[in-house]
Amino acid sequence: MTPEIVREPGAKQTTHRKLIDTKNGADRFVLTEFEIEPSGSTPPHYHDWEHEIYVLEGSMTLVASNDETPLHVSEGDVVFIPRNESHGFVTAPDESCRFIVVAPAERPPVRSVFLSSDPYEYIQSSQYREALNSDHDEG
Repeated sequence: MTPEIVREPGAKQTTHRKLIDTKNGADRFVLTEFEIEPSGSTPPHYHDWEHEIYVLEGSMTLVASNDETPLHVSEGDVVFIPRNESHGFVTAPDESCRFIVVAPAERPPVRSVFLSSDPYEYIQSSQYREALNSDHDEG
């Protein structure tokens, strides 16, 4: 299965592979593997469904559009994203991340956190800049 480039405005250096999808007979949930390369991102977005994430290798930062502190996750960590909670992911220049996402098979459209139709450049977001510039090696 060849990885596909994530093409949503604001996505950078990110691919995904459908491991189990409706074409495999799944009618309730799909299993997708994402990979974010160094200095990559997925734009902040939200949707009507929850999803679960399991980090296979590497590390990344979960950034919410509200005032929550960015959450750094790494290999073996799990994340639960409730429905309608905005979220995006970013990797620093020295990190990459491969993770699994479980989501419903039938999904309404994803909604961008941003109200503009212009492509989002993640380096313009103060939370993304903070996540990129923070020291993830301490702990």
